[in-house]
Amino acid sequence: MDDSYRSPPIVLDTNVLVTGACRHESSLAHELLLGVLEERFPIILTEPIVLEYLDVLARPAIRKLTGLARRQSEELVTDLIALSRKVQLRFSWRPNLRDEGDNKFVEAAIHAAAVIATYNVSDFRSPDLTPHGWTVMTPQEFLARYS
Repeated sequence: MDDSYRSPPIVLDTNVLVTGACRHESSLAHELLLGVLEERFPIILTEPIVLEYLDVLARPAIRKLTGLARRQSEELVTDLIALSRKVQLRFSWRPNLRDEGDNKFVEAAIHAAAVIATYNVSDFRSPDLTPHGWTVMTPQEFLARYS
């Protein structure tokens, strides 16, 4: 990965990916997704995150919302994979978030000292979970700090 980025690596929560994929030009999630696709922000992916992206983007209600055909959704994820720093998790510690499905984002962020970009910041805060070199921000907070 190119180390000339002005921001830390980012882990996109699925809600930010879906909102960004809707392609509303005034959307901060869209601006953040474009920043990743234009290689302004480095993205971190793991296999479980990629599988969630593919699953969610393939859902009929989400496809209707984004206006993307299944193939376009798959190409978007393929593009993100090509641009990403792939992370293989090599530890057994698991975060203990209320939503088990959110743990994969924290695991990736810990491994890469990354920022989780989400619209559900409170979902990633738990008294049992002290950040270990990672942080969580909304797209607005991330773009205000790193654009």
